[in-house]
Amino acid sequence: MSGCSNCCKRWFITFNGVECSGPLSIDVALWIPSSSHNVHRPGSIEGYCESIHKGKIRVGLNIGNCPGYGSANGETGWNSVSRLVIEEIPPSQ
Repeated sequence: MSGCSNCCKRWFITFNGVECSGPLSIDVALWIPSSSHNVHRPGSIEGYCESIHKGKIRVGLNIGNCPGYGSANGETGWNSVSRLVIEEIPPSQ
């Protein structure tokens, strides 16, 4: 993100178009305090989602506005390679 003051974007994971609600959503937010900042840094999003049904699942990486902030350009993907690693683990006993 660049060229904005007091702006925030949120990256989040969805499963079949829906955010995880248990135990929490899987997301990360990036806030920029002033237009003089031009942030280019790698990041990672990790989390655990319960109660996903068996079968084919469509996983999405989404970007949106942070609650309470206006719209800003997320400018994602600058000179980078994106990787998405998903691991299915058995439920806890």
